[in-house]
Amino acid sequence: MRILMSPSPWDFGISKELSLVDEKLRQMVASGEKSLTEAALHVIDAGGKRLRPTVTILSFKSLGGEDVQKIADIAAAFELIHSATLIHDDINDGGLARRGRETVYKKYGLHNAIVTGDFLFVKAFSLGGLFDKNVVQTTADACAKLAEGEILQNRYRHTQNMTVDIYLKVMERKTAEPLRAGAMVGAYLAGGTLEDINNLASYGLNMGIAFQIADDILDFVGDEKRTGKPVGMDLKEGYLTLPSLLAMKDSETARKEILELVKMDDPSAEKVRHCIDLVVESGAMDKAKGMGEYYALEALQHLGSLPDTKYSRSLRELVNSVLNRDS
Repeated sequence: MRILMSPSPWDFGISKELSLVDEKLRQMVASGEKSLTEAALHVIDAGGKRLRPTVTILSFKSLGGEDVQKIADIAAAFELIHSATLIHDDINDGGLARRGRETVYKKYGLHNAIVTGDFLFVKAFSLGGLFDKNVVQTTADACAKLAEGEILQNRYRHTQNMTVDIYLKVMERKTAEPLRAGAMVGAYLAGGTLEDINNLASYGLNMGIAFQIADDILDFVGDEKRTGKPVGMDLKEGYLTLPSLLAMKDSETARKEILELVKMDDPSAEKVRHCIDLVVESGAMDKAKGMGEYYALEALQHLGSLPDTKYSRSLRELVNSVLNRDS
């Protein structure tokens, strides 16, 4: 079964709540050190989908949650955590551009970038600490999984040992666990039952994997003007992701060329382009899309017990937007 609905707007009827999130983000990064605020705002103002706040807010609203400021505050905490990880990821990967602008470490320097990432983590937990221990623990667990995912991913960088199973474990920890945590917290703060919380947690986890698969596909076939970064960056940085792993399974030529590439510290643009073409020509994109659709359907199956409201429908529409996005 294929999901072919057209993408929906990313605010999904919660523009008011997302505006409160943005206000809280700016409030939280205000600092007596101007350069610290500027560096924090550099990554926050780059935009992005605000996917984590969206999942958190929709999970809350779908179960009848009414305290808009409360959910906006914890949603902002998840976005601060995400922003911090983007800064640190770019440092680890040597990334020069994100969302069409210089990365924080490139613009403000390595030292300032590290401190800014730490600053955002501290600010996130100062927000999260206003809630009860269940919210704090769920958030902390997600951050621990993020760290584990980063270590696991780096272990297989510039090596030939990455597998689809390991790739999925990395993506679950780095991308899906924070979405799972946001959905759980939203459901919990809305007063959801244990079944509601578990169902939305599974929704967030599976949707997060689908999101990451779509992201990795765009790394091969995306439009740089829309994605904000050149194609082939994962290969150039030494990472094997789902499309390249699937291509390597079906083509010995692709396997040889791709493994040769990812072992290089600084491959040429021509070498990267050649390997991109090999992956695309292998048919791996369709297979990767099929896996993304599998996880999307898994996510949708966990929404059956929710009340039929515009917010629960938005959770379903969000899955389709994740699959069909072009940036």
